[in-house]
Amino acid sequence: MTVVRLSGGDLLLHSPCRPSDTLIREIAGLGDVAHVVAPNWFHDLYLREYRALYPKALFWAPAFLQRRRRRIIDRVLENGAQPPWFAEMPYLSLRGLMTFDECVFFYVPSRTLVVADLAMNFRATEKLPWYTRLIARLFRLDGSLKAFQLLWLLGPKNRIVLRKAVLQMLEWNPDGMIVGHGRPIEGEVAAQLRSAFRWLL
Repeated sequence: MTVVRLSGGDLLLHSPCRPSDTLIREIAGLGDVAHVVAPNWFHDLYLREYRALYPKALFWAPAFLQRRRRRIIDRVLENGAQPPWFAEMPYLSLRGLMTFDECVFFYVPSRTLVVADLAMNFRATEKLPWYTRLIARLFRLDGSLKAFQLLWLLGPKNRIVLRKAVLQMLEWNPDGMIVGHGRPIEGEVAAQLRSAFRWLL
């Protein structure tokens, strides 16, 4: 999960993770949660718990997820829709892209790109289950930034959409990047993005 402090002092929670008493206390120490964002339909496991924890917050998600979670999601993220925090955290909507229908965000104050499954720099350690290590080996996940592997199967139309999104991410020229699976990246983000999507660019 990524916690963003908005200019007015309220918090935005991106990709909410499993809640715990310790985590909720830490969040309360940072400010009031006004917005909760599920960036795609793979990152929606704990929305019900967060809805109960923050009943006054607005919950945002792509259209596909909103259709599945109508009682939880308040607002849909689509190209053209501008949430109250859009100026400081614009986003790209990759609607219909394979199965994850993901939104990618750029937090302007710290120039940080925030993604969920579009790209990752995951590395499997010996402490992880054998099947996780096997999957990492199959997808050649070695700790370097890689595009979500199934994107290779995209048809021409979706490749155009994705290429436009990657070019926008490069135009943002981020100083940092937070991924849903892996360690935060600082420095040379644009070069790592070009490498991860070299098959597309």
